[in-house]
Amino acid sequence: MSTPKKPTPDKRRLTRAVYDAAHADGTDYVIWDTTVPGFGLRVRPSGSKSFTYVYRQHGKLKRVTIKATTPDEARDRAKALMAEVAGGGDPVEAKQDARAEADRRRAVPTVGDVLDSFVENHAKVHLKPKSWGEYARCVERLLKPHIGSLKIDALETKDVSAMYQQLLKQPRRAKKGAKPAPATTQASGAIRVLSSAMSWAEEAGLRPPGSNPARIRLKSSRRRQRLFSDQEVSRMADAAEALASEGKLIPPVVLGIKLLFATGCRAGEICALRWEDVDFEHGLLRWSDSKTGYLEKPMTDEARQLLTDGEREQRIVGVPWVCPSPLSSAKATNGQTRTQPKHIRVETLEAGFERVMSRAAVTAGENASLHLIRHWFATKTYTDKSIPLPVQMAIVGHTSVATAMRYAHVAREELVQAAREAAARRGEAVAAAGKRGQVVKIGEGA
Repeated sequence: MSTPKKPTPDKRRLTRAVYDAAHADGTDYVIWDTTVPGFGLRVRPSGSKSFTYVYRQHGKLKRVTIKATTPDEARDRAKALMAEVAGGGDPVEAKQDARAEADRRRAVPTVGDVLDSFVENHAKVHLKPKSWGEYARCVERLLKPHIGSLKIDALETKDVSAMYQQLLKQPRRAKKGAKPAPATTQASGAIRVLSSAMSWAEEAGLRPPGSNPARIRLKSSRRRQRLFSDQEVSRMADAAEALASEGKLIPPVVLGIKLLFATGCRAGEICALRWEDVDFEHGLLRWSDSKTGYLEKPMTDEARQLLTDGEREQRIVGVPWVCPSPLSSAKATNGQTRTQPKHIRVETLEAGFERVMSRAAVTAGENASLHLIRHWFATKTYTDKSIPLPVQMAIVGHTSVATAMRYAHVAREELVQAAREAAARRGEAVAAAGKRGQVVKIGEGA
């Protein structure tokens, strides 16, 4: 019995005419080109046509489908593939690697994805509601519009620097009822949030260790230090009393402002202070959930007097807050006291303080805020050399030495006096050396 002969391969120079004339015959066949070995036109039983290039690599036959619209275009591509194989390359393996890399890149999260995850899984868990809310607004309004679409592993320092320059020019925005932050402050704050998020991404294995691209030099806000003088504080105390007597400031706002000066607390801490956390017996004020966690502060004689008077004159039965909202004492339509009394808002206290500053003719420009009171209190405390630093920090309510030093401003008068005294000592040293005919270094004795 004779062995059937193998069909002779169909070989022709592939042209447009050959391409058009090729039709399905119920089999999967190839018309091979006579000019480029391994290049052919594949015709499937369905009638679909495609250009192909076949080569052998390490004894294994491999096939590459060529995407082209004409035989000439496909032939040129086949020649390039043939040259690649001749040079030791493997087009099939290269294509597989490219596909795997593309799949990997698609799986890499974007900066926007990581920022969302950072807010949800870190900021929301470890920060106070107000703080993580600010983080979320910063991410949505400032960061994601600029870099949100970039892949997390592709974000570079140059991208962050370019965004920072854009943010410095961006119109300032603020949540309803609040002042917009200065452009420099807003831009620098956004970079700090991004830096925190990128450090978190490193810990999560989304970026290599030490690759934080947000560690860039930030522009100084150039905001002049503003520290209340004792005379200004005295005038503001008188102004608060005058406004209260005229009925232009409600008692809880007056008490809140006075307590800020007496305690150096944060505005939010005074607003949220409850009577149950005022310990007259031990002379302490307590917050179970302040910005820095559980907090105790000593009650000064001034604060004790303010709270004693406030309890006697302003405390409302059934209302837990030291500085309650006026709505807390209002009656509901059924004649009963409201069941959910609230404390005054920081914005309400802020507005009252602005009126006090205006009446006292105290200006602070864009620096004007309740936090200036805390700056003043902290400066008075930290420049008191009779109090050890740990005690000073406890009085002010700081847990970080670095944070404490940011608040420890030097009063302008002290700065001028210290400079004059140092200059006088230098002059005395030079004069004394001249009389003795000696030469001394300028810095000696200064």
